[in-house]
Amino acid sequence: MKCKRGSITIYLCLTLTIILSLFTAMLKSIRTAGGRVIIASAMDQGLFSLFAQYDKDLLEEYDLFYINGGFGSDSLQMNALYEMVSHDAMYSLDPYGHGNRNFFGADFVSGSITGYVLATDQTGNSFVDQVSEHMKSSLVTSGIQDLSNTLNTQDKQMDSQLTQIKALIKSDPISEYDREINASAPLQSDEPPEATPAKIDHINPIELIKNIRKSGALGLVVADPDALSPFKIDSFVLPSSRSLNQGMGVLPAASSNETDRLMMLEYIMDKFPNYTSSGHTDGLSCQVEYVIAGKDTDTENLKSVVNQLLKIRQVSNLIYLCSSQEKKAQIDLAATGISSSLLIPVAQPVLSLALLYSWAYVESISDVRGLLAGQNAPLIKTDSCWKISLEGITSFLSSKEIIVHSNSEGFDYNWYLRFLLFKQSQKTLTMAAMDLVEYNMNLKNPNKSFRIDNCVESMEMESEWEIDHSQYKICRKYGYQ
Repeated sequence: MKCKRGSITIYLCLTLTIILSLFTAMLKSIRTAGGRVIIASAMDQGLFSLFAQYDKDLLEEYDLFYINGGFGSDSLQMNALYEMVSHDAMYSLDPYGHGNRNFFGADFVSGSITGYVLATDQTGNSFVDQVSEHMKSSLVTSGIQDLSNTLNTQDKQMDSQLTQIKALIKSDPISEYDREINASAPLQSDEPPEATPAKIDHINPIELIKNIRKSGALGLVVADPDALSPFKIDSFVLPSSRSLNQGMGVLPAASSNETDRLMMLEYIMDKFPNYTSSGHTDGLSCQVEYVIAGKDTDTENLKSVVNQLLKIRQVSNLIYLCSSQEKKAQIDLAATGISSSLLIPVAQPVLSLALLYSWAYVESISDVRGLLAGQNAPLIKTDSCWKISLEGITSFLSSKEIIVHSNSEGFDYNWYLRFLLFKQSQKTLTMAAMDLVEYNMNLKNPNKSFRIDNCVESMEMESEWEIDHSQYKICRKYGYQ
């Protein structure tokens, strides 16, 4: 029998060739799959590295996570953000700079930013979300509910009181007084006027109220209005007034629920100073008042808030006066005396109403003066906490003295500010808060330009890679929410 020595060798060679082909194919498949994993990891690493560079001042001052995409300039530098991500992604693959000598042979070809969300998009939706998350972590759920219930109750009470007052006083009593006096002016007479049943510091308080309404009440509630901050805010360059940068790609739906509005309200009270705050020396001092009034200076903002507080207090004080028989009798007696001195007895009813209005207004000035000095003011007055007597109206108006009462009932200035903020829409609160964040950040870093619409909350990037002469695309997104 003859031996065929070469047959088994050829068989093994053929078998090994097939095995090596399979092994090579498996190795290539593993390398490709590994390459795709590592480039996804590289893109994640690039985005993580970018979003780790959040604005530290913004976080420290306002608990907001954003990348300052302007890098100290007025314009949004998306190209710089793209370069940072692509550079860090490549660095994670080749940290020693050997020219992409990684095991998987992955090479970056091109890329682009396909989406990003800015703080101001959709009327500050991202800003609202971050504020809400921060405030919810600071306030317990019961506290939020109590705040909502109290403010809603006050709002309904004030509307009800205002309706009652409008029904009682259908027109301005001071204007009615002027018309009545002008229409009923007596002829000149040499006879002396009849003695008046009562005198009120020998001056008609209605005339004083007319003068106050013309000149403004700020000087009566603030000891030195000239001492208010001289700073002026340039409202035309603030986010609420200028054209804003817009994000790109799929943006989250705008939120507008009541909880978000309450969280924004409390955030404003927590982060920004008002007239009674201490320790604030730079820029506007009445920043919460700016949210309510939207004026350029502390004087104008405080004047607007004072006028609104006077209206609130006057409604409550009128309700009290109308319910007090004793004080109504004092008013009628004084009106009789004034109408007799003017020789217009028929004007007594109009004078009574005007005096009612004037007395409530002066008491309101006293209330607001006390609020600005750190005292409380109850929503509805009682005999024990009424401050100004009818006879002392004129002497009070000529004095800057703060009448101190031991009664601690009622609410302080901060709570009344909350009530005025509660009357604002969420859009107004959000835009004003972003105005102040930008204003204060620029005040803190005058050498750098900070714009809230350059603040990036999230970003999506698409990149193209080459692995063993094959092209692969990968899309990654990262953000603070």
